[in-house]
Amino acid sequence: MLRPEDVEKILTTHDLSAFLKEMLKREDLDLNIDIDYESGELFINCKGFSNGLSIIVDTFGVWVIRESISEKNDGIFTQGKKSHHTENTVTVIRAVARWFRDIEESSRNSKKR
Repeated sequence: MLRPEDVEKILTTHDLSAFLKEMLKREDLDLNIDIDYESGELFINCKGFSNGLSIIVDTFGVWVIRESISEKNDGIFTQGKKSHHTENTVTVIRAVARWFRDIEESSRNSKKR
């Protein structure tokens, strides 16, 4: 569960990366999610799925969320053209949580087949 004091501590993509890694450990999700922080940009993807997320904070302190796409599903991702801009950290965390949920549901459905 997300607490207000958690959100107040997340100011950068590095902070968000650390928070998400800790959350995945706590929740013990059986997903192969990769959280990769590189020079200010956070990449989140899952092996076997064609979409991921890229998150940065621009020079004005605005969060920018972009979809990243792997056309051949080979783990090589390119930036999508659409982006969402927000000043609200909770919006970013909700977007990531929704993406996690989508991956979890897709993974569950593929195991049923």
